[in-house]
Amino acid sequence: MSDLVVDWKEYFDNDCKGEDMWGHYRTPNGSIYLVVDGASNHDGTKTGADVVRLIHERFRQESSNVLHSSELRDLIFSINDESSRVNEGAYAALAGVLQRGNNLYAFGVGDVAIIAKKANGKLIQVLPLDLSMQEDEAERRAKSEIGQTVNNIKITEENYTQRIKQYMNHGLSNAVGLGEEFNVNYMYFDAKADTALMVATDGVTDPFMEPQRDAGNILKENAEKLYELLAANSSAEAAALALEDMIWETRVSQRQKIKPDDRTALFMFINQDKGSSKRDKNVNSMSNPQLAAELLNKIEQQKSSSLDVEVSVSTEDLERMSQITKELVRKLK
Repeated sequence: MSDLVVDWKEYFDNDCKGEDMWGHYRTPNGSIYLVVDGASNHDGTKTGADVVRLIHERFRQESSNVLHSSELRDLIFSINDESSRVNEGAYAALAGVLQRGNNLYAFGVGDVAIIAKKANGKLIQVLPLDLSMQEDEAERRAKSEIGQTVNNIKITEENYTQRIKQYMNHGLSNAVGLGEEFNVNYMYFDAKADTALMVATDGVTDPFMEPQRDAGNILKENAEKLYELLAANSSAEAAALALEDMIWETRVSQRQKIKPDDRTALFMFINQDKGSSKRDKNVNSMSNPQLAAELLNKIEQQKSSSLDVEVSVSTEDLERMSQITKELVRKLK
């Protein structure tokens, strides 16, 4: 049983291209928190939004079958296979967290980042990002765009080499829908109180953080505003509101240019469950006097109740008294 609780809230601005998505899905023994960023490469008629919808529908329909992390990975690989067939020319990056009690499983494909705030306030990037693209793949994609208009610039025989450089610097080497050469980055770790996670698309991270391909520590000088965002807020809702203010402040008050994009972030603040101290202790850890007192207390509660109304002993109380009695007898032998 977990003695921690997850306080979560999303920030969602999908007005630019309509290709982002976030989701919270129940599993038989926990929850999946997911952020998706769709994209198109103009090879076909499908868009990143088509891939995003497919991902959401598959998670919505099949999360109830996910008992283990291996089953989650199987689901993501299956989605990649299906999307590669039906959504030609479109793909999506995704990242998220599977929570089961205090056990966390972070997973990611592409450039959706998972940023963790440790109890000491330092930020780390939990997983590597699949940012680098090989030159031959970048050239193939850039040539396929000749004649198309990308970011208000028409791609031509004369300028497509600039597009190759853009792909090599910013394109994805791995994403849902890119075909057979596909993998899922992942990491297991334990949840700890007074920590936080932010799962965010590049629309959120790029304006406020230097790009970082590898997992590991994030230098404060490379992400000062994200450090401030996660340090200054103690709840997920407060962080989501603060992110909205931070984007507005940067664009309007500070007049800094931010690339138009969809922007999605899912905040998870992990706290001690305040009710955990009121839960029954494990009988194996109790002393003989504690066992006797607990048994007497349970019996007296039932006697007091029976003075006012006719009651029956609940199954939970019967089980509890049985546990206490058996442990007391064992210890007194």
